[in-house]
Amino acid sequence: MLQRDNHSFARSMYLLGQIGAIVCHERGPKADTSILTHMASHPAEGFWLAMSDINGARTPTRGGARALLQWKRKEIARLARMLPHPLPESASAQTQMPFWAGYCQYWDDVLKAHVDTEPGRSARQTGDQQPRHVNA
Repeated sequence: MLQRDNHSFARSMYLLGQIGAIVCHERGPKADTSILTHMASHPAEGFWLAMSDINGARTPTRGGARALLQWKRKEIARLARMLPHPLPESASAQTQMPFWAGYCQYWDDVLKAHVDTEPGRSARQTGDQQPRHVNA
């Protein structure tokens, strides 16, 4: 039973890392370390802070920024449905590894392709594409 609990905790941390990557993505990783470190060390509180940040973001009236924010909210909701309730209150340094693995993998697999520009294309053109999602 303990092994299953550890797996569940690791999976929760991995999903939180993916959510952290989405929250901090803005045509490149926007390193808001306070949100990320809260999510990694105090998952329940950090998740609440991340949701406050994304829900408090003012929706642009049109364009790629609006599409990106809508996608972020939808993708975060999809990942959040996979999280256990309640979330763990705290995580030790040793148990944070899955969080950072989820953050890095989501960045590499989903978000990075949408900020790397091809020669001759501007970042604005690249930002108009909506990122795909990875099943966690």
